Amino acid sequence: MDDLREIRTLLAKPDPSPEAVTRRRRQLRSSMHRPAPRRRARWFLVPVVAAATAAAVAIVPGRLGGSPPPPPPSASASAPSNAREVLLVAATSAERAPEGSGTYWHITVTQEGRPPQEYWYRRDGQFWLKGAGLKGEGRLLRFTRKPELFAVGALRMTFDELRALPDEADALYTRLRSAIAERGLRTSAGPATDAQQDGFAVETLLSLISQAPVSPQVRAAAYRALATRPGVVDLGETEGGRRLEIPLAVGKGVVVVDPETARVRNTPVWAPLTGGIAFSEKGVTIDAEWTERLPAE
Repeated sequence: MDDLREIRTLLAKPDPSPEAVTRRRRQLRSSMHRPAPRRRARWFLVPVVAAATAAAVAIVPGRLGGSPPPPPPSASASAPSNAREVLLVAATSAERAPEGSGTYWHITVTQEGRPPQEYWYRRDGQFWLKGAGLKGEGRLLRFTRKPELFAVGALRMTFDELRALPDEADALYTRLRSAIAERGLRTSAGPATDAQQDGFAVETLLSLISQAPVSPQVRAAAYRALATRPGVVDLGETEGGRRLEIPLAVGKGVVVVDPETARVRNTPVWAPLTGGIAFSEKGVTIDAEWTERLPAE
């Protein structure tokens, strides 16, 4: 027994110092605050979305005594958390913004180096347009005498359908994703895959945020739904807001969002009311508001 006691005494390590214990406790607490990696949901016949209910907050520990600072979290771990926070702040701003009123929903699409394109959409589905590439460029033209559906990303809806969209993020995304699956959308390579259908749904969310005549509550729900999507990355500050990399139906795009005003300052993808989906490498700025009158022809 004395031999065993002597061996245990030789192998035993001394207790750590109080300073070491305190340092390890602080490092453990800081690591517990780092956001856990998100798992990408698989889509089956009935799409179901698991929404995040709160934005994660990354805490960067400072120098403790004479110990070296711990390594900062990697960009891949911290960026999605920051992107979600930007979008959730924008959602709150959108919800608080006054909606305004008027006879026409006026959309202005501005692209660098080109005259702006303008649309005036009436609740009964009739709309007028003015801008580059039209006959008599600079003139106001009535597009059609029959009612037209409003273009929202890959979908088209009546004004009443837009106003009836759910104002809760999960329900809104599920409604849009189901509608896209039912349409059987295709790309140049063939039928859209599940991932591409997710991208079409994201493009539709961007249209709701930037150009559709929806209520402030639905616009806020679109921001919150976008905040739950995997692959959204914060690229940092820029003039007018934050640059967010967002997965689209084909590839990725960079959107500039001002979270304080809930305004999209720049987007690479939008839905012209004349049909289709438009893309621009430099992106466009979209302004949309209610107005009481058409401009003079």
